[in-house]
Amino acid sequence: MFFKKWMSDERFVMHRLYSTRLAAVVTAVAMAVWFEYELFVNEVYHWDIFAFLIILAVTKVGSMAYYRLTN
Repeated sequence: MFFKKWMSDERFVMHRLYSTRLAAVVTAVAMAVWFEYELFVNEVYHWDIFAFLIILAVTKVGSMAYYRLTN
């Protein structure tokens, strides 16, 4: 009974949202650092990592514009 009540609490949902957002930001920064490290130190282009960083940036800017226009 306690576990079910705790799982439906709005604080749990907000903590899950914040932790997911933090994980996404940390992952994006780690990908960017790795891409630049490989580029500057080893002179290797990882276009797959770069493509995911571009997808992340386009999604972020697009969603910010969408939420700004609809709110």
